[in-house]
Amino acid sequence: MPDEAKTTEVKPVERRQLRERKQEPGNPYGALLEGNQQAFNRWLQGMFGIFEEISRFTQTRIQEDMAAWTALTSCRTPEEAMECQRRFAAKAAEQFTDEMSRLSQLMMKMSVPTPPSSQQ
Repeated sequence: MPDEAKTTEVKPVERRQLRERKQEPGNPYGALLEGNQQAFNRWLQGMFGIFEEISRFTQTRIQEDMAAWTALTSCRTPEEAMECQRRFAAKAAEQFTDEMSRLSQLMMKMSVPTPPSSQQ
């Protein structure tokens, strides 16, 4: 008789219901739920910012690498080639150091809670 078995439809919990439950005086988990939602939103926004920064840096580095290869092909002596490589390595090291600083700052922003807005 498996064909005759009825399935129960599971309805998703709506955000409005969650908000209403948070406002109930007898709900001790409302503040916890609100805090978790804020932490998740902060994390999600932070990860998006990190993704954008990494994408921007990668695009910049690819352009710099192509420019370095172009410059290297125009070198006529080993000394010129060594100088070209030295400049490339120095610039790359500086850019990677700056990028690590930017990513660290973005990570710190993710971990520090933002004060609640006055509109809430």
